[in-house]
Amino acid sequence: MKLLRSPLGIGSRSLLWCAGLLVPSGRRAIWLEEWNSELWYVYRVGPTKSGSVFEQERLATIFCLGAFEDAWCLRRERESESAPIRFIRPSQSAMRCTAVLFLLVAVSSIAALLLPNVRSSIRSSPYPDSRNLVLISSFGTSQREVPEMRMRQLRVWQRRSQHMFSEFAFYEPVVKPVRIASHYTPDLNIARASTNLFLMLGIHPSYGTKSITGLPTLLVSQAIWQHQFHSNPSYLGSIVEVGIHKAVLGGVIGKDQWRLPGTFDAWLLEPGLGTPSIPDNARGFVIGHLAASPSSKALGEQWHMLAPLANGDMESYECVTLSVADRASMSIYIFTVLLALLALPATTSLPLGEYPVHSDHISWPLRFRRWMFLTVKFTLLLPAIYFGSLDLAHIFAVSVPATQYIQIIATFLMGLFGFRWALQDQRRRCPVCLCTLTNPARVGQPSRNFLAWSGTELICAGGHGLLHVPELPTSWFATQRWLYLDSSWSALFPETL
Repeated sequence: MKLLRSPLGIGSRSLLWCAGLLVPSGRRAIWLEEWNSELWYVYRVGPTKSGSVFEQERLATIFCLGAFEDAWCLRRERESESAPIRFIRPSQSAMRCTAVLFLLVAVSSIAALLLPNVRSSIRSSPYPDSRNLVLISSFGTSQREVPEMRMRQLRVWQRRSQHMFSEFAFYEPVVKPVRIASHYTPDLNIARASTNLFLMLGIHPSYGTKSITGLPTLLVSQAIWQHQFHSNPSYLGSIVEVGIHKAVLGGVIGKDQWRLPGTFDAWLLEPGLGTPSIPDNARGFVIGHLAASPSSKALGEQWHMLAPLANGDMESYECVTLSVADRASMSIYIFTVLLALLALPATTSLPLGEYPVHSDHISWPLRFRRWMFLTVKFTLLLPAIYFGSLDLAHIFAVSVPATQYIQIIATFLMGLFGFRWALQDQRRRCPVCLCTLTNPARVGQPSRNFLAWSGTELICAGGHGLLHVPELPTSWFATQRWLYLDSSWSALFPETL
């Protein structure tokens, strides 16, 4: 150590002393002793021949500069050790997953309330007697949105004595210009209907005046009333021109008051008993009201009937109550979710893993919490899928059949992959604390699969155990297995808060 006491060693020792100020005080003395010892070896083996003392001092200075980096590393390690360590609470990871699912349900339901079409489809029926209102169409028709019933056939039924229906209503989709002002005639989608249509449905629009004898009554939608008439009450009761005929602007139909096939801007109610102003060849939709009798109550909500034609022949018709149409979205959802559950075993394995049946590590409250968490995930997925499929269906669809097809596809895909994720997520969680397992590591070799297992090993951050997932399922190791850790491993894992 005599070299360090020479005048030339004072500079090196000063650098070490400055670097030692960065070292925590508890470890500073030992750290200085170690670096002074290493510095002695630098002077010992350095170049001392041919008067190269300055070269020796240069090497020692470079060596001492490296001490600053080492001292700074010790300072950062001490700060990380003294900082409070945030551990995952036993159920914090599960609560975070549940909160995300709650957020999905909230977002999808709020979007459903903001979209007018979705909001009207999930509300109760606007028709008080929807159970006795029947939509009649030809049997075997693929699309109920297509007008196919002729007015001629309806007049044949009206002339005959009826035992099943008390009255009928008819409406025909047409496109006609409506003269609102002297130079403004937009083309509107109009339903030319019998005068008893809304009376039979139980809908009471806001009429502004009594209908004028001999003139049809024009009812407009709420959108047309706001954009074209500017919600001006002075227009109610005025005469408007529909095509080449005149009509009375009689009222407004709300957004949720029309759920029958077809999307219309206005409804033209033709006057007269039996709607004589509608021609026989008019093609539209027929609504019937069931008569109050015990036989009508036994028909159910969907059936087929035989009815005579104008030439005396018989034809088969399909009858569906409006209460079925009100529950169409929910019926499609239930059927498609059940279909997704049936397809689930073909896409993923249903077992949650092999866990010891008689294990001291899992008490019955922990087992109940584990199954309750799986139940909560499935329970929150169901409304998220329902509202999400309705949102997608009504955003991208332009007609009722397209809406139903999109809802079927969206519900099936969201249900299948959602339920699959719920099972896979459950298999990757600790059965004790429900935290997601971390630090996957490859274990073993596939070539020795029949001698020793090979696959992926995951560990619980709380130190409860290890999960072994085989890469290739065999007859003795077909599914994942959980290995519980005893108390001897507790020193390697910090205690959970």
